[in-house]
Amino acid sequence: MPSNTNLTSQQIHDFFKSYDMRGTVPTLNAEIFYWTGYGLFDLIVKPQNLPTTINLMHDCRLSSPEFYKAFAQGVIDAGGMVNNLGYGSTDLLYASTLVTHNTGAMITASHNPKDDNGVKILKIGSTMLGLEEGLGIVRDFVIAKYSTDENLNTKLENLTDPVMDEDLKTKVNEFFVQTIRGIGGAAEVDSILASRGQKLKIAVDAGNGMGGYVMELIKDIYQNIEFVPLYWELDGNYPNHPADPQNFDNLKDLQNIVRTTDIDFGFAFDGDSDRIFFVDDNGDIINGDFLVAFFSRAILKANQKNPSPNYNHAIVYLQPGSRCVIEAINECDGVAIPSMQGHTKIKEQMQKYKALYGGEFSGHHYFAQFGYLDSGVMAGVLLIKIITEQNQKISQVFQKLKKTYFISDLVNFKIPEGMTFEDIKNKIKLAFQDSVTSEMDGISVFYPDWKFSMRPSNTEPKVRFILETRSTDNVAEKLALVKEVVGY
Repeated sequence: MPSNTNLTSQQIHDFFKSYDMRGTVPTLNAEIFYWTGYGLFDLIVKPQNLPTTINLMHDCRLSSPEFYKAFAQGVIDAGGMVNNLGYGSTDLLYASTLVTHNTGAMITASHNPKDDNGVKILKIGSTMLGLEEGLGIVRDFVIAKYSTDENLNTKLENLTDPVMDEDLKTKVNEFFVQTIRGIGGAAEVDSILASRGQKLKIAVDAGNGMGGYVMELIKDIYQNIEFVPLYWELDGNYPNHPADPQNFDNLKDLQNIVRTTDIDFGFAFDGDSDRIFFVDDNGDIINGDFLVAFFSRAILKANQKNPSPNYNHAIVYLQPGSRCVIEAINECDGVAIPSMQGHTKIKEQMQKYKALYGGEFSGHHYFAQFGYLDSGVMAGVLLIKIITEQNQKISQVFQKLKKTYFISDLVNFKIPEGMTFEDIKNKIKLAFQDSVTSEMDGISVFYPDWKFSMRPSNTEPKVRFILETRSTDNVAEKLALVKEVVGY
């Protein structure tokens, strides 16, 4: 895809987000990826004495193979080496870095529309390369170098396909599957189901993204579970629906098959398979905060029975999230460690405090047993393990939470013309002076019987807002109150 030499510095600057690089093709082009790979090695890997080989994978987007080759060539031209690992999910890329202890890069735009692409970079261990960790330096380098080499475009158009390291890919897949077996207690689950003469049937919607690739690796690890595939075929056109389960419209096919057949429950992945969303046995979507509370309680109870010598009895939770999470942690005598939203922040907190688990209502789940990294499928098999042990339907497991905590959908507000998020915060603080407030991540306002959180989007001129009450009757009333204060 030829470079667009008319790109401005601001356009290039805007490709680089807080946690990754992302944009829309063809404005985002191969030259951007080339200089990003070059800058990663020259400005981050070399000066910090990191291993000189970078693990590289890509998703199934139509532009990914070309950008994969360009990124790899940039690393090589800067003096580095690349482990070409081909197709994979983001959590498989993470697994590769745990096997090799290298830096890793994943060519993906996650859940974004099909014409978008980008790259996520894991620097070392569980440290992601966000703007504060060095991505800003790479960004400024790309701006300076773009369109300075008149021969580069021709070179990028004639790159040959890299040779995949088949032996390493096999080792990575085996390590990944073995980790899934451990977190999901596969042998124990099969034994329990066999003793009851029971089998589970679980629908899995991959949305034609990398979740289908992952499921092909793990579908046979259970003898008494049948995974029913929805859209496991890799297709960068995403012909059935976008691979974005956070938009609940994209869960309708999954809900329908659970409601109309003898399936126990279902889950869906996003495009690069690091996030997961669930529907229960009635086909109802399970709230993301409820899942984090559920996992926190189960993991802490398991640790109370068999304390880990390597990790602390601690959970990292999203400070703007539901109070059901921190209350579940407290019930199990866990240490609740607050974090800002975003995978770079949560991984940092987990590693710092050696926490057992971290979770976000947006479908990211992080596990100490997986190097403090996030994996959609590991959350999926953990849920299977817990509900098998409890021998309950999922709808029964979450019944108490649904009756106790009433949480609004995530609402996106445009920032009013002429205002900044700081202006919005000041209005909130003035109007709710009798509350307890936190500005750790945007602003959160706490009352005994309700709370809400607002934070600016990292990618759009919008505010993300979510509200929670102790009574379903108060949700609309409190939502209208906040909107009036801000001026929406």
